[in-house]
Amino acid sequence: MVPPTTAARRSLVRTALKATGTAALAITSTAALALPAAAAPHPAGGPWQNDSYTPRPGQWRPYVLAPQSRDVKPVKVFKADPRQGEIDGSPAAALAKGGGAVRLTGAADRAGSPLLIVDFGKEVAGHLKVRVKGASGDPKLRACFSESVRYMALTPDANDGQGKIAPGCDTANIWNGFPGQPYTADTDSHALPLDGASLPGTVRDKELRGGFRYATLFLDGPGTVDIDAVSLDFTAAPDQRDLDGYRGNFLSSDNLLNKVWYAGAYTVQVNTGASGTAKKWPYEPGEGDHADDPVPHADPKTSVIFDGGKRDRIVWQGDLAVQVPVAYLSTYDRGAIDNSLSSLAAQQLPDGYMPAASLVGQHNQNELRTYGEYVTWFVSNMYDHWMYSGDRAYLDRWWPQLTKATAWLESVRAEDGAGLIGFAESGSCGHYGYSNCGHETYVNALYARNLDQMAAMAKARGDASAATYADRAAVVKKAVNEQLWDEKAGAYRLSREIPGAYPQDGNVAAVLSGIAGGDRAGRALAYLRANNWTGIGSLTVSQSTPNASIPPFYAPLPSGFEVDARLETGDASGLELIRKFWGHQLAQDPGSTFWEHMQPDGSPNLKQFSSLAHGWAAQPTTTLSTKVLGVRPTGPGYASWAVVPFTGDLKWAEGTVPTPHGDIAASWRRTGHGFQLKVTAPRGTSGRLAVPVSASTRRVALDGRTVWAGGEATRPGVSSDGVYVYVDGASAGRHTLTAH
Repeated sequence: MVPPTTAARRSLVRTALKATGTAALAITSTAALALPAAAAPHPAGGPWQNDSYTPRPGQWRPYVLAPQSRDVKPVKVFKADPRQGEIDGSPAAALAKGGGAVRLTGAADRAGSPLLIVDFGKEVAGHLKVRVKGASGDPKLRACFSESVRYMALTPDANDGQGKIAPGCDTANIWNGFPGQPYTADTDSHALPLDGASLPGTVRDKELRGGFRYATLFLDGPGTVDIDAVSLDFTAAPDQRDLDGYRGNFLSSDNLLNKVWYAGAYTVQVNTGASGTAKKWPYEPGEGDHADDPVPHADPKTSVIFDGGKRDRIVWQGDLAVQVPVAYLSTYDRGAIDNSLSSLAAQQLPDGYMPAASLVGQHNQNELRTYGEYVTWFVSNMYDHWMYSGDRAYLDRWWPQLTKATAWLESVRAEDGAGLIGFAESGSCGHYGYSNCGHETYVNALYARNLDQMAAMAKARGDASAATYADRAAVVKKAVNEQLWDEKAGAYRLSREIPGAYPQDGNVAAVLSGIAGGDRAGRALAYLRANNWTGIGSLTVSQSTPNASIPPFYAPLPSGFEVDARLETGDASGLELIRKFWGHQLAQDPGSTFWEHMQPDGSPNLKQFSSLAHGWAAQPTTTLSTKVLGVRPTGPGYASWAVVPFTGDLKWAEGTVPTPHGDIAASWRRTGHGFQLKVTAPRGTSGRLAVPVSASTRRVALDGRTVWAGGEATRPGVSSDGVYVYVDGASAGRHTLTAH
């Protein structure tokens, strides 16, 4: 999702609400009962509770965050505060059915209502269920939801006044309560009607909440309610029968990197929902939160991947750029992938422009042509889908849309006599978190990559346009280097119009697209390391280069690509960036999923309105599988593949990568005598194996037979660049490649 305006983002007032802690549960009716904010989603001693946990080969399942069943229970009571009402009995009674109940007695109005807050220990999604033993005095039971303690409105002025109207809520409604705007009506809490209910019995929230960690129960006025249990119907990933049985997995000697992989996979899993559970933009004034609108052009019987669980809860091209590979590498939810991409492709306008997101509500209709950048993501997403799936019929179905989208991009390039795309004439200046109408490094690097992708797809189809696309890519790359490289700074400029800023996105895109040749890739990445890096990540632009387009903040989308660019060029600091930026997020609520954006101070970008389970932040899941484990497709559908591990400071890594032909299993480890890589590949495929070498490496053997010795290959298909020894043409089956 793209924040509404740069001005709104800049004006955010960053505050934090911190709960006080106490060590044990107790019966209370006169004072608040608070418990520690942190609650791990797995038993004590596991990787999520123990930072010093030592990973063991084969033991990846303890890292999985997805629930084992769709009936999910909270792990603890976070807080029980009677305020001006009463709480009688043990709040812990709300954690499990039977064994007594906890009674809430309301006050004159909701502003003084008792609050019973349960913690599910991680991000969850679905319909809340409350078992009520009894009630008296016509009580009105309601539920609030929050992804974090920081933005849980527990004081009257919290979240711009939300605390006195919807206590315990963060903001999921569009746009009431947007940061800096007064919260004027309760559009976020959900009603749990007791009228006509047969008690004792279970009341189920009829509204879906697509992402939260904490649920707050309160009463809107007098009356009493006896609560026996709270639970959740988990509705994310509705087409995945085995929620925690991932087809793909990853494990390494680094506990934090492992947690990052599984948090990324779970983020995309939480984002996945029924196609009829989108949110329209915007709500009418006073309209309550709901997620029950259909995604246009989507198969209503198949799920889709939304940008975020809480919001926007629509399908976006830019988010799918990360979500599609993550889904392929973890859950392999092919139906949701196809349905999401197809629903967006079907929205193409007559001139070839591809809208950035599902046209669910009026807001998206109004911003129909806002995001020119996202047209490039449509092309890239379709290319990635083809490489991961090998689905030629799907490619052929949407080939006309791909050619028209590329032609639209070329049309806005043709307006500039110097060969670069600029969006001033089209007005499509929107980006993932800022606006720029100039002739930028970033968008032109994305377009150059699109042209390479179109050339590859056209060649596979036997289309004569392949050479045209390839030639055009070379022209764009040359123009970027000639017009946007700053030799003195050693980095690529933001744009011709803003030459004094050197953004993260443009520089890493130039590296990944092959624009940055020679020593320019290393110099551009060195510039970012020296100027944009902080203790918690890499900023969009250095704070020392203010400009009128992009403010300094932490954006997961280009940060993920920076990690890729670093590992692709042999720079191990990419792993350091994962630990800094994504580790920072896992150390805070919800502690299980990744955020939409982050402010320079390390807080979520849009305060209470932020999405803390946003799929475009999940890139390290793909990076760890494709670069650290090293398994990637080199031909459509892994008909050909490569396993080229990036080891960094790791001792070992292993994992499984799903493919249309069957799974590829890979593992590598440093040994006392060198390095060992083991790969098992499915029938109908072949590929490249590689092991890292150094000046001390004497021999490389494949399945026990020497293939490289004394600095030279001893059999055909073997080569070395001084960093790796490569063996091409490896057949299906099991192989062991060792360096001694």
